[in-house]
Amino acid sequence: MVALRILQFDMAARIAELDEQLNACSNVQGRQRAVVREFLLQQGIYSVEDITDEVKQDFRAYINLKQNFSATQKKLYGTSLEVIEFSHYAPLHEEFLKELEDGRKQDCNIRKAETYLLSHGITSTDQITYEVREKYEDYLKAYVPETKIMEMVKVLDNMKLAAIRRECEKATFKERKLAYNGGKIFLLYHPDYEMAMTFYYIRDKRELLFDFSLPAKGQVKYQIFHMLNYILENEKDWKQRRERFIVPLKLLYQFCVDQDIEDLERLEEKDIEDFCEVLDGLEVDKADIYIQIVDNIRKFLFLRARKTNWDANVWYMERFNLQSDRMNPANPVVRIPFMQVHDLENRKYLQGFMQYMIGVTSLAIGNIRSQFYRVSGFMEYCDAKKLSVHSLTAKDMDAYMRHIDYDILPATYNAKVADIYKFFRYMVVKGYIKKVPFNMEYYLKNVVPVHHDRAVPEETVKKMLANLQHFPEHLRLMYLHLWCLGLRINEVCTIKGNAYYEMKGDTWIRLYQNKMKAEKTIPIPNTLYYMMKQYIGKMHTASDAYVFQNEKGGAYKCGTFKKQMVDKCKELGIDCGDYVFRPHDYRHSISTAMYDNGTSLQAIRDFLGHKSEEMTKQYVDYLPDKIDKANEKYFSKNENSIAKAVRKGGGNGNEN
Repeated sequence: MVALRILQFDMAARIAELDEQLNACSNVQGRQRAVVREFLLQQGIYSVEDITDEVKQDFRAYINLKQNFSATQKKLYGTSLEVIEFSHYAPLHEEFLKELEDGRKQDCNIRKAETYLLSHGITSTDQITYEVREKYEDYLKAYVPETKIMEMVKVLDNMKLAAIRRECEKATFKERKLAYNGGKIFLLYHPDYEMAMTFYYIRDKRELLFDFSLPAKGQVKYQIFHMLNYILENEKDWKQRRERFIVPLKLLYQFCVDQDIEDLERLEEKDIEDFCEVLDGLEVDKADIYIQIVDNIRKFLFLRARKTNWDANVWYMERFNLQSDRMNPANPVVRIPFMQVHDLENRKYLQGFMQYMIGVTSLAIGNIRSQFYRVSGFMEYCDAKKLSVHSLTAKDMDAYMRHIDYDILPATYNAKVADIYKFFRYMVVKGYIKKVPFNMEYYLKNVVPVHHDRAVPEETVKKMLANLQHFPEHLRLMYLHLWCLGLRINEVCTIKGNAYYEMKGDTWIRLYQNKMKAEKTIPIPNTLYYMMKQYIGKMHTASDAYVFQNEKGGAYKCGTFKKQMVDKCKELGIDCGDYVFRPHDYRHSISTAMYDNGTSLQAIRDFLGHKSEEMTKQYVDYLPDKIDKANEKYFSKNENSIAKAVRKGGGNGNEN
């Protein structure tokens, strides 16, 4: 009996406490309060603090079952518990509520967000995280129309953003970056207010979530996170940032989770093919844009690693701070890929060879790239035959030589043989093999120089000059350097602001020949000189800057120049037989014209910047015919007759 009395007394006290809490809410009175009280007691709830989201959901279902309630009453009564919760918690957290409202006029959506936060023990804006936002959205889905949910969630976002803004205003110069904690990172809640606001109007906020609690490899999470921070710091155009980086980066991260990728720097060809299939399956047709994230993140990781990652499947030349004379700025080697060699041991040998070529030799990177592709092609052959390069025999090498000896110029064939021999010499020096498994001299072929007549037809030149006014100014001037001077395309693209000068009434150009690793100075027409000086002045080109620049201020790319010229020629209906525009052919044109006008081969050699006259002869079109005609003309004269010379010698010609 005593225990029963104690229990009854305790129950009465708990009911009295509930009644006190309910009476404190002036907005829920009378019949509405009675309905709430009845429901809570039925559920065994004696304190407002015991009301959960599930209880509120059950209460709304309870109200909807009341047949004697009108639709208006059901809507009003259904929110009773939230109203009571706010009345209970608000007096205890007035400063927090003032901070949440941030000067905004109170409305039902703000009140609902405030009630949710307080009822879930959130009393600081620091506690408003993506997880809270996610749970609030799920909470709203239970009883709010779908069309209204994001509008109400946006209220919570505004509260968080206002708090971020205030924090940034307190310490203006403090650097604010994302911090990695192994959890969810929501870009809309970025600690830098200006950065966070760039994501405010993105419709699908799910794309702003990077969930680092997913079961991905730690290395991949580290790589994705640091790439994300780099993108946010360096890509200022928010539209480009979203489409070219953030969306594809998230897709790549999810792919790594699904495929259990261990290291983004060691993605294989099959991995990239699989990722391409994922992108192709998207409803949005942007696979060509999204796939670029693979190269972007590999480049970022390779360039910014503390130590060079020689095991990476792609190397980026920017990492190595190479001497300027080893790089062609108009046609730079950007990367060297190793993924096409599938045998990991063979790939390791190839990477070691490339490390030696880049770090020890002083060869131009363009030449190294050419050697790389020849050796890499040999490695791919070994892949197909399942051969290891450290155990190849003379028979294996002979089979390979026969494999490549078809429809190939002797000079190209010899280059492949020599480069593969060089690779095996490296293997010997490193101690990987005892001797080179083939005799290079046995396989080398005789190379007979082949003369190519490639001068641009006069009719094409006339048409080009007649239409030159329709080309952009920079293309007009670049073309004139080809036509007037016969420069190499990379020489045109790398002319510096101080290249042009005048001396004793003559005008000159001085430029660096990347191919020959030497400067050359040649005369130029006065008209071209004055046109270029005017252009340089108009563009405010510094003396050490490139005259023709790419969008980043570097040297104009050869490929870009050629493509733009070809496109414009096609537009204007200009062609040259079976092709449209080949810049190198103008070197044939200028050398042929000079020779036809009596210029010596030695002078043409110096003008073109060749090392030998033999090379220059290859640029004078129809030179063999011209030599034959000159011989015929010479010996047709009576005093130069071979027969006469024979008679002077005794008649049969055998005495001399």
